[in-house]
Amino acid sequence: MAGGLLRLVGVAELGALSAMLVVFIAHSLWVVVTARTTERRLVALRQTMVRAVGGEDRLAAPATRRDSRLHHRALEELASRVSGDGAEWIEQAAREMGLSDQAARWCRSRRWWHRLRGIRSFGHLGGGGDLVPARLADAHPLVREAAARWVARHPSPGLAEHLVTMLDDPERRCRLAAQDALIRLGATAAEPLAAYLARVACPGRALALEVVAGIADGRFLGPGLRASDDPDPAVRAQAATLLAAVAGGRAEQALLELLHDASEPVRVAATHGLGAVSSWALAPDIAGQLSDPAWDVRREAALALRRLGPAGRLYLRRALVSTDPYAADMAHQVLDLPSAAAD
Repeated sequence: MAGGLLRLVGVAELGALSAMLVVFIAHSLWVVVTARTTERRLVALRQTMVRAVGGEDRLAAPATRRDSRLHHRALEELASRVSGDGAEWIEQAAREMGLSDQAARWCRSRRWWHRLRGIRSFGHLGGGGDLVPARLADAHPLVREAAARWVARHPSPGLAEHLVTMLDDPERRCRLAAQDALIRLGATAAEPLAAYLARVACPGRALALEVVAGIADGRFLGPGLRASDDPDPAVRAQAATLLAAVAGGRAEQALLELLHDASEPVRVAATHGLGAVSSWALAPDIAGQLSDPAWDVRREAALALRRLGPAGRLYLRRALVSTDPYAADMAHQVLDLPSAAAD
């Protein structure tokens, strides 16, 4: 009796394993066939789109949800390879095929992954100016980041204030995306950035200072001077970069004070900044940094002196016979560098 029961159990287990194997093989075949079919349809759709760009064919709106996904994929691939008039054609084609409407529905969705898909779709296909900016304040960080990156590709003066606000975002990826977009806006974002830096508390001060250093506008001298006394070393280092870009007597004096900062990155930034000013009168102060305990500061000082020309080289040659072995070694290394490497 027991032996018969065991045989029945064994037969049942074998049948179950056989059924699982059949299902696995069938699913694998289905995946392979579907992938090949999809690829063939994509190839045909790509060729149709290329002909349509040249005016040799017309694009039809997708009939099913699956067709819509394929049209999105093919048009986004094409969009990554065109610019100028081609980008305008992509945007128009997306509207005609209803893909822009689909992206708009995604942007309005309650599901964050649909909103993210919609923003990314607008980023490839163009459009979205009436929907995407509102997502800069979305509840999900990935959506906010995508919206900021969309703005970076579609810069608008009216969005600068929203981007500046994002410099205080709790998510680092959102802050960096906002910073990138502001850099692309350039001088257009100067006023909102100046107002932001004038605030007493702004967590994204270092990021904002990095942006305005590229603008190099005289109106940022005041924020740069205030930031040079900030308790955060990262802020003081960015302040040094900004002050070097703005230049002027007060900026140079602040940089000279930062040469003696307790933080090594701040001293590196200040030394580099004084070198960027390119004034031979600053050569003695820069040369003093050849004796700094930090190797990076000594290297930056030596390179700055070499870039100053004859006056800087004179101080480097004097350092060769210095009683400070670190200063002499760094001067020797930089003087021996080829011109291209030194630059």
